[in-house]
Amino acid sequence: MDKLKKGNLFTRTEIQQLVGGEIQTYLPQKNKVILAGCFNRKLNPDCPTEVQAGNAKKVTQKAALLISQPNTIFPVFTKGSDTDKHYEFIGMYRCTGGTNAPKVLAQAEKKSGRIDQLSYVFQLENVT
Repeated sequence: MDKLKKGNLFTRTEIQQLVGGEIQTYLPQKNKVILAGCFNRKLNPDCPTEVQAGNAKKVTQKAALLISQPNTIFPVFTKGSDTDKHYEFIGMYRCTGGTNAPKVLAQAEKKSGRIDQLSYVFQLENVT
């Protein structure tokens, strides 16, 4: 993982080659361990410290899996919008918690405009 320097840009294929796991998910994992976070800042205005998980079944399952792994340290990549093809490496993070409390989800939905589309909000902490 010598290529992981803050500011370096990667395609999803390159991220998958670096860390493994699935290529088309915001939280690639293997053997139930989260390997990276790939987040769209348009959908997550407070990213990387707070990430909003959508309510599709697999997205919800990934969020719950990450929240259950507070000791897992993983690289985080962000992009500015859906149309961006490259993600920027911004550092190594771990999940410090998350919730699906309706009040917290409602507050997050107002920030992103994703009304009735969230399942969890989780927090990340930079460890590098």
